[in-house]
Amino acid sequence: MPCIKLTAADTEKRFGVHKQIDNFPSQLTKQEEANVKVVLEYMEIAYSPTHNKGASSVSHLCLSGKNTFLAPSTFPDAHTAEEYAESHSKVMSALNDLQIIQFDIVVAKENFVSLRYTATGSHNGGPHNDIQPTQRKAQWTAAGNFVIDEETGKIQHWWKDWDKMQSIFTSLNDLSVRLMGCAVASAVWKQLGWVKPDNDNVQFA
Repeated sequence: MPCIKLTAADTEKRFGVHKQIDNFPSQLTKQEEANVKVVLEYMEIAYSPTHNKGASSVSHLCLSGKNTFLAPSTFPDAHTAEEYAESHSKVMSALNDLQIIQFDIVVAKENFVSLRYTATGSHNGGPHNDIQPTQRKAQWTAAGNFVIDEETGKIQHWWKDWDKMQSIFTSLNDLSVRLMGCAVASAVWKQLGWVKPDNDNVQFA
């Protein structure tokens, strides 16, 4: 099946989300179309510093009490799609201009929806842990795989894979880097000035 490209205006008209999709199936069933709409609405809210007020902001899109979320390397304490939105709202209190630039690819088959997206954000908001605003900007990619409950049309499972770009450190004594309780260092963290003790002299292999 050939892919098509949707402009931001095309995506907004079709799914209510003003984001470009670079690669998208040329044909979807009515149900697959509805599933994509749910996922894109969830992503639009979860990645908006304005609209994401925590778990309640996305609860209408999630299978209540029966959905799961998995991203152990970046959000180990979030176990549902609502808990992820709650955790991500706290990240956006630091990266207060965070946004998805575009969806690189969105694929839907039956009750599965998979996507890859490019996002950006600047540390212009509150402190990140004990790091005061650095005014630095980062750009990154990540991917998500969703399962939509066939009966309710709501998110049942979500697995997130964030491109941490090569380097993962497990010793807080070495770099003192912490994300939501997980020791992580990456090129994204360096872009934001979040690597200690000497951000600008840290090199990643």
